[in-house]
Amino acid sequence: MEFYNPVHIFADPGALADLGRIASRWARPGSRILLITRGMDFAESPVHRILTEALALYDVREEEFALSNPDVIDIAALLAKVRGRAYDLIIAVGGGSVMDAAKTLAAALHTDIASTDDLRRFIQQGETRPIPLTPWIGVPTTSGTGSEATPWATVWDREKECKMSFSHPDNFAAAAVIDPLCTVTCPLSLTISSALDAAAHATESYWSRRTSEVTRAFSLLAIRLIRTYLPALVASPRDESLRETIGKASLYAGLAFSNTKTTVCHSVSYPITEKFGVPHGAAVALTLGDFMAYNERAIPDLPALLAAWQCESPADVKEWIFAMLREGGFATTLRGCGIGEEDLPYITAHAFTKGRADNNPVPVTEEAVTAILRALY
Repeated sequence: MEFYNPVHIFADPGALADLGRIASRWARPGSRILLITRGMDFAESPVHRILTEALALYDVREEEFALSNPDVIDIAALLAKVRGRAYDLIIAVGGGSVMDAAKTLAAALHTDIASTDDLRRFIQQGETRPIPLTPWIGVPTTSGTGSEATPWATVWDREKECKMSFSHPDNFAAAAVIDPLCTVTCPLSLTISSALDAAAHATESYWSRRTSEVTRAFSLLAIRLIRTYLPALVASPRDESLRETIGKASLYAGLAFSNTKTTVCHSVSYPITEKFGVPHGAAVALTLGDFMAYNERAIPDLPALLAAWQCESPADVKEWIFAMLREGGFATTLRGCGIGEEDLPYITAHAFTKGRADNNPVPVTEEAVTAILRALY
C-alpha cells in the first residue's frame, strides 16, 4: 500500500483571516504574491475584504480569472500578462477553474513559454521534465473539485477538441485553506453540482485500479458526509456549519483521488461539458449510477460503498443523485441537456481520456459507453 499527499491543511471557520500567517511559511512579509481570484462581484464580497486584510503585509498583485473550464488559450494569455516579475507565492481563491489556472502558472512562470502552442506542448510533457515550481495555496470557494489537494490541472483545448491534464508530481499545493465563509454565498445549483462532483471523485477513487485501503477510507468518509448533509444544506444554504461539513467532504474526496485519479465517469463527462456546456459536476453525476452498476462485479467491498451512499443498489444511488440534480435545476436526461441523438457518437468518440477511462476497474468499450448514453437519452 502506498499513499502520498504533502498538502498542509487548514480547515476551520476563520482560517481565511489567518492566511497572512499561513503564507509566511513560504513568503516573507513584503515579498510578492500573485493572487488569482474568480473575479465578477468577488471584490465586493466579505471574503475579499478579509483576504485583503490578511495579506496587507505583502506586495500583492491580484488577477481576476472569471472563466469556467479554461482553455489553453486563456491560460497562455494570463501567463503572458503576469510573467516578467518574480513571485514567491501564488494564492488561488476560487473554484476548480481558478485553481487549474494557478497550478499551471505555478509550473510555467519560470519557463520560456512564448505562445499557446508552447504552453500546449509544455502541458503535454508535464510529467516528464524537471521544472522550478512556484509554491501555491488553494482557497476553494466551492465544495467539489478537491483541486486544493491534487497535483494536476484540467486545461481544455477546444481547438483540438480535447481535455488536457497538466500533471506534475511535485505540483501539490503548499497549503489548502478551507473556510466555510468562502462558500456560504455559493449559488444553490453550483452547491449541488460541485458536491456531486466530490461524490463522484470519492466513488471513482473507491473503485479505481489504483485504489488502496487509505484512499477507500477517505472515499467512504466523503460519501457519507455528502449523502447525509447535502439535503440539509440544500434546505439551509447559508448554514455555515453545513458548509464546513460539505467543504471537508470535498477535501476528503480530493485526498482520495489525489492518489488514484478518477475513472470512466469523468472521462465520459469531458465531451458533455466541452461540447454541450453541461456543468462539470452535473455531467459527471449523470453517469455515476450506471457505471457503478457496470463496475459492480469489480468493486472492492461493494456493500461498504452502498452503505456509505445509504442505498441498497447502484440503481438507488442513481435515483438519489438524480433527485439532487433536479433540486439544482439540472436535467437528468441527455435530451434535456440539449444533446441530440445524433451527438451521441461524438461523445463516445471523445470519452476515452488517457489515465481516466483506462483507470476503470472493468475495461470500457465503445459499445458500453454508447449503451449507457442511449439509456440516459
